[in-house]
Formats: sequence, structure tokens, C-alpha cells
Amino acid sequence: MRTRTVRLPDSADSRLLLAGVVAVLALVAYLGVAFARTHVSAAASPSGPNIAPWVPLDSKFVRLARRKEHSFSVRFERAGKGRRGTYGALVPTLVPQPKSGRRYVVGLWLKASRPGRIGIEVDEFSPAAESVYLVNTTVHATRSWRHFTFDVPVKGTWLGLGMYVYRTDRGHRTWFAVRDLTESAAPS
Repeated sequence: MRTRTVRLPDSADSRLLLAGVVAVLALVAYLGVAFARTHVSAAASPSGPNIAPWVPLDSKFVRLARRKEHSFSVRFERAGKGRRGTYGALVPTLVPQPKSGRRYVVGLWLKASRPGRIGIEVDEFSPAAESVYLVNTTVHATRSWRHFTFDVPVKGTWLGLGMYVYRTDRGHRTWFAVRDLTESAAPS
């Protein structure tokens, strides 16, 4: 009777293979979580730790009820006492997969604790984490609600349009509030 010898892989080979499988699984899990956290639909309901579609950045927020049914505004203020710098709110995906050559109109209402400049950025983003800013401006916010609209032309193929609204806190306790964020395709 002939015996056959089976060679088991060297333990270093097994560990390397196992490390590779674990790394691939970790990368897939990371990408899934990152996509879920950064690509929230603007149509999502206001719930959870964020007030959809707004995600605070270096800020804390308060949901302010309004008289209209199913309507609310969100007030953002600098997170942490004594800190200075920029704080604001992000809408990761305002328009998913915008059509090339189409124009979108983005509108929102703003007010601030102190009159001053509020920054507005609207960008296109791609799968390669590339961004192009279509709107990068500041507007003058006051203590009363003011409506602002932005014309956003899309050129090329992108995963979506994102938006960032921010303010610089220069040591004064400030806040700003947003309400009634809208986006629509402009007539051709």
C-alpha cells in the first residue's frame, strides 16, 4: 500500500493569507460605513442623532419647531466653549447623480444671532473623492430670516451634489439657523 503525504501550508503562509482576508473584510466594512454616513438622502426624515439632511461639523444643533405642520428649522452653534474657528452643517448628498448639462436651483432660509457673513459651498463629488465647487460664496445673514437661492450648473458625470453652510466664530458666542432647504432642476 502506498501512502500519500500531504504537505500543509507553512504557518507563515497561513497567517499571511488570513491577514489578507481580514484586511479585505475590514476595507469592505469601512467603505460601507463611510458611504452610509456621508451619503444621506436629502429626502430623509428629521430623526436620529442628526437632523436629516443636516450633519453638524464642529457644531452642536437644536431643532426648532415651527408653526407649520411637519416644518422645522435647525440652529447650529460652535461645539465647545472658548473654541474659535469655523463651524457649520453639511448636507452630504443634496442631489444624487445630477444630470450633466442640467441646472439646479438650491434655496434656503438663514438667520444669525449676530449679523454677519455665512459661507455657502455647493460641490459636485465623484467616486474618486474628487470635488468641484459650483458655489463658493458668503452671504450676509441678519437676525431676521432671509431667503437665498443659488444657481448650480452641472458639467460632467458626478455621484452627487453636496452642500456645506458654515460660519467663523471669532470668540463671540454665535449661532445661525437654517430652514426650508430646497433643490429643484431648473427648466431647460
